[in-house]
Amino acid sequence: MKNFLWGTESFNDTPIFVVLFVSRNKDNKDIEGFTERRMSFITHDAADADRLKERFYDFVSHGKKGELSRMYYSVNARDGAKIHKALLHFLFDNPDFNLCSINSKLAGIAAAKENAATKHWMFDFDIDSGEDVLLFYADIKAIDNEINITMHKTPHGYAVITDRGFDTRDLLKKWGADKVTLKRDDLLCVDWKTKE
Repeated sequence: MKNFLWGTESFNDTPIFVVLFVSRNKDNKDIEGFTERRMSFITHDAADADRLKERFYDFVSHGKKGELSRMYYSVNARDGAKIHKALLHFLFDNPDFNLCSINSKLAGIAAAKENAATKHWMFDFDIDSGEDVLLFYADIKAIDNEINITMHKTPHGYAVITDRGFDTRDLLKKWGADKVTLKRDDLLCVDWKTKE
């Protein structure tokens, strides 16, 4: 009977993140018979890169030879209490919902902007130049030296993440909308892999 005690962990304040594994049409145009695949879920393990990578590499292994897959996780932690409340409302309003799809639905609810627990901003820096991204970093610091900034390599450039918002008008005007896009609450591409 102990097998029926699965998933009885109590609610806690550990940060929750949304994770998405995706193999997109855009990345795999040349693969014959390709169909887009995705898997989304919420986790406390976003900081445990090794554990997430194991799951991601398993996802990659189920693709076609030469298929590129990406792993994303939310820039902002999610508010567990708000997710819980939104899920209860959804289930009450949709009694015929297919519970086999609960993980992706839960990820979708968690990803809603109103369920963010933090207010980090992400700049999609679409220039694949370490020198330019450091100049961009310096420009942010010149606006507000107190902002904490992290930078991550992405497939086509960098993601520059700030711990809070600030006046971006001059910054975005200088760098141009074709090179830098501000995303106030989005998913960060943290890994990508092609099936050999």
